[in-house]
Amino acid sequence: MNRRWGLVAIASTAAIAIALPSQAASPSSGRALPALSPLRATRGSGAAIVDRTGRQVLLRGVNVNQLGDYYQANVSLAPTIPLTEDDMTAIARLGFDSVRLIVHWSKLEPQRGVVDPDELARIHQAVGWAAAHRLYVVLDMHQDAWGKYIATPPNEDCPPGLQVAIGWDGAPKWATITDGMTTCREQLREASPAVAQAWQSFYLDRDGIQTELVRTWAALARSFASDPTVAGYDLLNEPNPGLVAIGPSDLALLGRYYDRALTAIRAAERSVPGGFSHIGFFEPMATWSATSVGVSPEPAFTSDPNIVFAPHLYGGSITADRSFGLDVTNVAFGFDEAARESAQYSTTFWSGEWGWFGDPSADAARVADYGRHEDAARVGGAWWDWKQACGDPHVVAVPNGKAQGISPSLNRFACPDQVALGIPVPFAKVLGRAYPRAAPGSVTALTSDAGTGALDLTGSTSAVSVAAAGPLEVWVPGPARPVLTTVVGLVRLRLIPVDGGWIVLADTAGPGPYRLSLRR
Repeated sequence: MNRRWGLVAIASTAAIAIALPSQAASPSSGRALPALSPLRATRGSGAAIVDRTGRQVLLRGVNVNQLGDYYQANVSLAPTIPLTEDDMTAIARLGFDSVRLIVHWSKLEPQRGVVDPDELARIHQAVGWAAAHRLYVVLDMHQDAWGKYIATPPNEDCPPGLQVAIGWDGAPKWATITDGMTTCREQLREASPAVAQAWQSFYLDRDGIQTELVRTWAALARSFASDPTVAGYDLLNEPNPGLVAIGPSDLALLGRYYDRALTAIRAAERSVPGGFSHIGFFEPMATWSATSVGVSPEPAFTSDPNIVFAPHLYGGSITADRSFGLDVTNVAFGFDEAARESAQYSTTFWSGEWGWFGDPSADAARVADYGRHEDAARVGGAWWDWKQACGDPHVVAVPNGKAQGISPSLNRFACPDQVALGIPVPFAKVLGRAYPRAAPGSVTALTSDAGTGALDLTGSTSAVSVAAAGPLEVWVPGPARPVLTTVVGLVRLRLIPVDGGWIVLADTAGPGPYRLSLRR
């Protein structure tokens, strides 16, 4: 134990033993909640996502794909569910502080060289709804298997060993350069020559298609340059390799695209009065989702300081049983690999996607295990996904296919009639557990038990950071007033009832360590 920490703890605990019962019973209930503050990434040994006051922010949320432009494999089933402000209300009620909002290049630039103002307006509307509920937004340039325009034409026979393919989502038709290669696939949606050729064309910037996506990013960044609700930009969802197996050339070309996009985004932000740098979230190759093994750009791919590594931690969920001789079926492996790779970039990591999609009672233990690792790593992430339509390609996986059974999004639906079944209770408990939304200085240790409702948090501030730091802000679920059991190095505690639970606010007493423990 650090000697200074021990002395502070002993002295503070002695005082709390007398003061805590009355303090915990009736702290101030002022309702003023801090406004969302612009976020940035810090680098080095204490790498984190922080706000303008120097608080570490844990972005914990859910993917929202309801603005998406997905292939419709069955004309009688819509591929998305309309997004409304009620969705943001419900997301905030669960305790989330962020959404990863899927946007599609095909909707932003359906006509080459023209960013659709109506689509920009829809994105602004969604961000505005999020802001009204104190939710940060990560704008994600989403794709799966390149785009909706790579689908096997009707009545085309596939070569032996290959299967017909539906389209998915991502690029516009004019940016889909396949050179006539077959769209037929070998099991995986990405495993068709047409998809691989489309990616190869993108990496080589054939006909300037990559340049157009970079320009689209600039337009999007210019539009949100001064908006603190937008935490940052996920530069490309699950990028695929090109025609050759993943190797140094593909990874170098992926890094080149990331650097070009970041450079364009920064120039766009600087061009707007009051504009500021938003976080650039960058992903490894898509094979991470299946293997949890790093296939990422070289650490020197960009000189931009405001970046965060954003793999998808599906270990124990949809990963293969083994990869490269390694057991990747457990949650711990994914977190260890994410920590190792993010350290190469001297940044933190954020899981842009994670989730389980089977029987909730069977998956509950692994979801809880993920929660424990997420707390131990003191990071955030976004569950995949909020509401998935019965006509989504994940559900209707073949041309003119039928949607039967359950659409396994967080909000589950019985298909094909899109009957709402709600959020599985085991998942809601873990996802809605108590956690620090923002902590002065840095979080040094965190445990949160979804079953008992107990949370134990320690943090530390420096003399420099404490002067301007905003308050510690902790989410606690449920109607019951939280009971504060340990308070060290914190003053002016406030318990604020909010929709779905409580917000605990507290100021740091001064530089050094602090601690908060509570239970329901």
